[in-house]
Amino acid sequence: MSIFNETIENELKQHGIEFIHFVNISGLAEKQNRGFSSAVLFGVKCSPKYLKKVSDNPNYVLDMVARNNFDDDEHYVREMDMYRISDLLAEYIEKNGYKAYSLSDDNQIATNNFEGNKSMLPLKTLAIFAGRGWIGKNSLLINKEYGCAQVWGAVLTDVPLNTDLNNPLTVQCGNCLTCLEFCEPNALKGTVWQLGMEREEIIDVEKCSTCLKCMVHCPWTQRYMNKEL
Repeated sequence: MSIFNETIENELKQHGIEFIHFVNISGLAEKQNRGFSSAVLFGVKCSPKYLKKVSDNPNYVLDMVARNNFDDDEHYVREMDMYRISDLLAEYIEKNGYKAYSLSDDNQIATNNFEGNKSMLPLKTLAIFAGRGWIGKNSLLINKEYGCAQVWGAVLTDVPLNTDLNNPLTVQCGNCLTCLEFCEPNALKGTVWQLGMEREEIIDVEKCSTCLKCMVHCPWTQRYMNKEL
């Protein structure tokens, strides 16, 4: 590991980050990598206690909407944390003489980095190339250890990092259709993901209600939840 990797890791760990990956993005299209060769991908996992709370309450998101308060939802809070830390890391890198681009929502909106309602470089794309999982039939990143229960942030940079580029993992969903069974608006299409596939081939985002059911009821997520409780 280079001194640059180590310095960034130490900085991120001060913010409670659990997973850190340095990804080679030089082979991506320029509209995706914005001319940068490296990405720092980092994340945290959701707690089993939170996952059980959501999976046990079929109206979990509806209840939050009814009271118009999302600030006590762990997934939302951690997502906002990842965006905040992305901005802080980009600022830290730039103060040390290098260029950086935060993949926080606010920064991407401010710099027109969305194509419609989709980022030019989704965080789950970086996670795939970091070897962290595959895209499930629920259109979420899944891995064997934590299921869908990870939240990510990232910064693109020209810092001379030691990076990796992994081949996408084989999809491990098999014949499972659990996410489709829990998807009340029928937003999911049951498509088995392949590299290069557009999101719209897997999910109709206009129908999706962001109910979190396909995330928490995924058998891989349930396996992590039940193992840790």
